[in-house]
Amino acid sequence: MKKTLLSLLGLGFALVSISGKPLDLSKVSSNANWLMHMDFDAMRNSEVGVFMRDKMDKIPEAMDRMEQMKDKYGVDLEGFSYLTMSGTGEKHKGIAIMKGGLDPDMVIDFAESRGELEVSRIGKQTVYSSDRGRHSMAFAALKKGVFVGGPDADYVSEGIMLSKGKTASYNGHPILEILTNSVEDPGFIVFADVSGAVKNTEIDSRVMPMLEKVKAGGMVIGESKGLIQVVAVVETTSEETSKQVEAMIRGGMAMIDMRAAQDKRLDRFMQGHSIKRDGKMIWMKMKLSSDEIMDHLEKEMKKSV
Repeated sequence: MKKTLLSLLGLGFALVSISGKPLDLSKVSSNANWLMHMDFDAMRNSEVGVFMRDKMDKIPEAMDRMEQMKDKYGVDLEGFSYLTMSGTGEKHKGIAIMKGGLDPDMVIDFAESRGELEVSRIGKQTVYSSDRGRHSMAFAALKKGVFVGGPDADYVSEGIMLSKGKTASYNGHPILEILTNSVEDPGFIVFADVSGAVKNTEIDSRVMPMLEKVKAGGMVIGESKGLIQVVAVVETTSEETSKQVEAMIRGGMAMIDMRAAQDKRLDRFMQGHSIKRDGKMIWMKMKLSSDEIMDHLEKEMKKSV
């Protein structure tokens, strides 16, 4: 039972981590070179998400642990709605806007009980910040369960303005539009304007030659019609580079196909993949079986009981 509980809790957190509302670019900084969006509702309402919730409901110990987290820390795993993060590429700096999942009053009480936190005000909003630890941090609790976080009060200030629609926001990118239209209900989206991001941070000299050949790229994950779909799009700096990247991807997928031919479970799990290249652009799509994932989880839980 203990192994089952740990597995379910771990998978529950994993689902939360990739699962609220569609990406809203008005919540993204105007000078962003990267962004990540998690739609918690989309994944909770997916077939795998519903399956996991049903299994959790049947384990009293798991439900008790979730209630304890809610009562003691104000963390409600069922209440998280969305998380949107963005930044220029500068290391350890960015803006996070999250809705739901945390009790504002309990978070504020906890923050105020910590004497080391600095308290300041931005308009009517109270901002809590700290420069202790490896990285500085700051946050503010807004109305309707919205939290804004960043490395310092200046970033939080911009996040507050973004959340209220009172400042300029991100204009978008063609690849981002492709990604959001590739999956019916995307639960996870990540995108980077690589050429812009590398100008704002120090990059390992061993990695830089590769990054210099990529202009932008991203990935989206979502579930539709019993399949988990993963779509990745990359734009390179030259057609020659795109050919090389395409060859690498095709080689990797060929190795997976060879293994699937000898592994029935992997064969059932992998429901198809495709790779397409057009000039400097490369598209890759994979389809994974939701039924196979649930069947595997069911068997693992029975082993642990």
